[in-house]
Amino acid sequence: MSGVGDDKENEDSNVQNTAALVNGQNGKLETWLETAVTKEALASGANEVDLGPNEVLSVSADKMGKTVTGDGGEVAHDENVEEKKEVVDNDVNSQDQDGEKMDSQEKEEAMDVSQVKSKEDSNAVPDLDNACPDEQCEDEAAPKAMSIEIKDKSSKQPDDVNHFDSVSNIKSHPDKEKKDTKKDVKIMDENKPEKSTLNQSSSQANQSRQAQTSRLKKMKKGIFVSYSPDAGFLERRFVVETVRQLKENNLAEDIWFDKDEKNTDNPCWFSMRMEAVEKCRAAILIFSDSYFTCPVSLYEGKALIERLAMDSQALKIFPILYRHPDITDVPKQFCDFLDAAIDLTGEHAKKSAAEKTSVVVGAIMEDLEKYATIHSAPLPVSPPDSEFTGEFKKRKICQWSASDLQEWLFNLGIKEFYRQSLAEAMVDGFLLMSLTDHDMVAHLGIESRVVRKKIMQQILHTLDREHKLPDNWHLRARAQRAKPDVVYIIYDPADVRLAQNLKADLKAKNMQVIHHDTVKLGRSKEEFLQINGSHLATASHVIVLLTDAAAGSPFIFHEVLFADWLGKKVVTAMFRNIWPGLRSALKAVLGDCPAVDFESKMYPESLDVLEHQIKPLRRVPGVVLEQAYLNKMADGLKPLEALANSRGGAVSASPPSEEEAQVFISYQWDMQTKVDEIQQLLERAGFPCWADIAMGGPPRGSSSRSNRSSVAFTHVDSASETLAGQIQRTMKACHVVVCCITPKYLQSDNCAKDLTLADAFHKPIIPLLLRYAPAESAPNYVRRILLRYSYIDLSNERLYKQNINVLLERVRKAISSAMLR
Repeated sequence: MSGVGDDKENEDSNVQNTAALVNGQNGKLETWLETAVTKEALASGANEVDLGPNEVLSVSADKMGKTVTGDGGEVAHDENVEEKKEVVDNDVNSQDQDGEKMDSQEKEEAMDVSQVKSKEDSNAVPDLDNACPDEQCEDEAAPKAMSIEIKDKSSKQPDDVNHFDSVSNIKSHPDKEKKDTKKDVKIMDENKPEKSTLNQSSSQANQSRQAQTSRLKKMKKGIFVSYSPDAGFLERRFVVETVRQLKENNLAEDIWFDKDEKNTDNPCWFSMRMEAVEKCRAAILIFSDSYFTCPVSLYEGKALIERLAMDSQALKIFPILYRHPDITDVPKQFCDFLDAAIDLTGEHAKKSAAEKTSVVVGAIMEDLEKYATIHSAPLPVSPPDSEFTGEFKKRKICQWSASDLQEWLFNLGIKEFYRQSLAEAMVDGFLLMSLTDHDMVAHLGIESRVVRKKIMQQILHTLDREHKLPDNWHLRARAQRAKPDVVYIIYDPADVRLAQNLKADLKAKNMQVIHHDTVKLGRSKEEFLQINGSHLATASHVIVLLTDAAAGSPFIFHEVLFADWLGKKVVTAMFRNIWPGLRSALKAVLGDCPAVDFESKMYPESLDVLEHQIKPLRRVPGVVLEQAYLNKMADGLKPLEALANSRGGAVSASPPSEEEAQVFISYQWDMQTKVDEIQQLLERAGFPCWADIAMGGPPRGSSSRSNRSSVAFTHVDSASETLAGQIQRTMKACHVVVCCITPKYLQSDNCAKDLTLADAFHKPIIPLLLRYAPAESAPNYVRRILLRYSYIDLSNERLYKQNINVLLERVRKAISSAMLR
């Protein structure tokens, strides 16, 4: 019993000495080391201990001796106090020969857990008050053979002393462990892997998990749903039902739908949609007549197509044709997607929204799953409240749930029969915004005119009340009337000096110029727009400065999209051609906007063009503007995309070939100058034209004995191209024929042949009246052809400026129709 008591006393003494060492109260370790090493020498193999800077204590299992060299000295504090405590416990436990031993597998598992825990602790803020070295020491396995070393620390810098905490000195000096080749106290088990290897593998595992988590976060909401915000009730209901079924198929966290993102009332709603367009990996496009007439959805489609043009593997588009659009409203870049779309207009036209949704989901689900990364089911929908709570009053109408709508109808005094019809159709605030009187009758069965009128009046009353809320400032800004001659400059803060110079020059031309607050930019995009949105709403024109800093500027991105949402006239001042590096969303919005070339043109000349676009010269009595001046102003203004491509060398100066020409211009030589102006105007608008002005041959004659009257149209000489043969092929390949009518044109044999050939090829004809000519003067077959079409009067300067845009619009519609045939 006395032996057991002595062992217990020795064990307590060792623990007390160790605690004293941790607290810095014991300056010598000789007594403790002798006790520990002596017991270790009696119990196990060789041990060696160095004490102090010049003191070595060695105990061997074969030679039970102690060798002490040097004159002794104080021992500096260890960096790994917990390992010393472990040595003490191991010394005491080694006396018990019958103690339990941990097998190699358990020791390896314990080592792995210890290393992971040590890695996690090293990343945390140390807690010196709650650290417990005893608990950590208990988890360590007792080593079979160990070596104890105490190195000389007199050469260390002063700040290296006493810089340890109760857990690990790695936290205080994370770089020290990598530099030290040996630790102050090193306990190594020969049968265990080294700690550095375990730390490395654990670190790699943690980095892999973090990278995977970060990757999943970036991939979230990668499927974008593009639809028209101006869509009617049935189309919106179809969109909502389609998204709901897709989310029920484990795509709840993969689909980005603005209704479910609850941002439809946000001032940055438009820019949020375009940002989602730029980041998505797949997009569902729901085409209809309203899709191509709504700017928001049209910009989304153009941005997606732009991304595909830059990288065909960037994303996948799933087109759905819900309703046939007007063929003249469809841009040509959408034609391929319309042809490949899932058609719901044929045999599926009379099906319900749920049936159409099932057709779409069944057709795209298998391919759509390839672009999903989260694969999570939607959150369970809580059952509707059995009792009304009045919570709908705190929400905007666009955020109402179906339960909120039912409570709102109950408060209006609507009978349960009518409320039930809306509940069965799952009408919420989002669908209520598109509901019309016809929809309530035809699709919801509400035949009571009184009930329908009451619901519609209350919807308008609720929207009017919400319009006055402070956070709906953007709705009030959109309804604000712009002031004439007020210009707003959009620029990146890095271009403030350029903006100030342009502002001063425009002010000298009697314009009022404003821009965003250069001092107060806000802490978020919402706050930035709120600060400057009211000023932007007062402007009639917006000038966007394109420089190197503008390519990735968030200020330009959000202000341009907000200005377009407000319906402002945007003009681009291109100081640097950054079109290739411009964001796809900005390309979609600014591509068709007029642009002024400040990069290659003289600054005063470009400034005059910009002034003419913003503030055209009004009619002054007695002053007639020269046509040359007007042509110069029109020539200096081009769509941004066309201007950027021409500056980049993408547009060739040579006339288009007969296969490339979209517009065939038929004319008579006496109006060659005017025809040349019209051709340049059409080509600047992006319509390649063909006319024999640049053919280099003699001008077209005015009599029946023309220069090409004896040339057969069917003759084509491969060695020497004839004008007649080229006219025939160009007429066949073009999409529309523009005939320039004058009195001499109607009497020309050449022009009559042009019209006859166009009629034979079933080409649409646009007659332009350049000089008054009575129809009776034309041959009968020519008169019959021209009477089928309405002419555009360009016979004087006033009518020319008034109707030239009508020509551009009719040409655009004719080309769009021809490309879809």
